[in-house]
This record gives sequence, C-alpha cells and structure tokens, in this order.
Amino acid sequence: MTAIGSSRRCTGFTLIELLVVIAVIALLIGILLPALSNSRKQAQSLKCLANLHSLGQALHEYSDNNGGHLPNVGLPHGGQDGYESNAWVNSMRQETGGSAVTRCPSDQSPYWDRPLEGTTTYRRVSYATNYYTVGVIENREEYTMMTRIPRSSTTILWVDLVETGSWAVSDHVHPENWFANPRSFASQEVAIERHRKKANYGMVDGHAETLTFELTYGINVEASNFPDIAWIHNKYDPRIGW
Repeated sequence: MTAIGSSRRCTGFTLIELLVVIAVIALLIGILLPALSNSRKQAQSLKCLANLHSLGQALHEYSDNNGGHLPNVGLPHGGQDGYESNAWVNSMRQETGGSAVTRCPSDQSPYWDRPLEGTTTYRRVSYATNYYTVGVIENREEYTMMTRIPRSSTTILWVDLVETGSWAVSDHVHPENWFANPRSFASQEVAIERHRKKANYGMVDGHAETLTFELTYGINVEASNFPDIAWIHNKYDPRIGW
C-alpha cells in the first residue's frame, strides 16, 4: 500500500506576503490620492472660471440694460448696515439668472451657514467687485460706466472674495488702499491663493484668468515717493492696467 504523505501544499498568504501587499496598496493610495485631489481642485478652478465668464457676460447685459452703468456696491465689510438692494447679487439677478454662478465650488467660507461673528450678516457671494470700477473715490475720475474704462481687457472687475474675516460678507474690495503693504492688505479682502496658490479674476471685457497676486498688482518701491507711486502694473486701476 502506498503511503499517503502527511505534508500539504499551503495555498494561503504568509504574514510577510500580506504585509508586502498592504505596503504596495498603501503606496498606490499615497500616489493616487494627491493626483485625485489635484484633479478635483483643477475641476473646481475651471468651474470658477466658467462662473466668472458667465458673470462677465451678465455684466455686459446689465450695462446695456442700465444706460452703460456698472453695478453699484451694497454690502460693506464687517457686516455693517448697507444697501442690500444695490449689491450686485441683487441688482444683477435678472442677468445672472439666480445664484448658480455666484458661488465658487472651492469656497469653504463658514458664513454661508452662520452669520459673521457679532452680526446678523451672512455671506452672499464668492466674488467681489473692484471698487475702482464700481465706486466713487475722492479726487479720482469715476469709472462706473463701461465706456469710461480704457483698458477693459486688463482691468479686473471680479475677484475671489476672502472666506474669513470681516471682508467675507462684503460684495466689493478696496484695492486703492493696498499700496502700503500690497500682499498683506489684499489677502485680507481677496482669496489670493484659493486655486493652488493663485486666484481667479474676471476682467471688464468678460474674460477670466487665473493669476498670482503679483501679476495683478506690482509697485516699484525704489522709484516710488509716496503718495506718488511708481507702478509696475495695477490691473485694478483702469488708468494703469498692465
């Protein structure tokens, strides 16, 4: 009689093999997750640019419907009392078709769901207008009409609004006040790194761009004698542009 061997072939994984498999899976996850995250952020940025392009088209329709004028401001920073009916999110409602294009998909501001601390004011928009183009600045020419802006393709009208702090519930920003410390002051009002260290900007002519802050606002400090500023470029000021 032939003896039957007692040894059996093992068909399972050894502990070492399991650890190797787990390590490989963890490595793949570590590689894929950043790529997926970057893809998601890129998609959000593209949707934001599309929003700004739509707002640019709505801006021109609004101007045509209102004698060439640009929208006014209505929501001051800090949640102070303003003229909400003047805010572009309300005055341009007919042209924008509602709120679909007023919120950036990357916008994580807490004030959509609760009011700014110490106020009853909620966040209404992800995008703010440039006060150079929609406001009245003392001792300066007004640019509140489309035909008064000489450099529409290089003049910013829409910016990514900062998500926290007192400016987060406003509907406009004040770049005319940034010259003393541009990046620091601007970052209190504009989400200058919302999209992978950059921000999206909508120009007066209707197109939108993704730019670093330094490509929108630059001063030659050595050549400046404040208050006389030697600009490298200032895409907020219609007189200067790029």
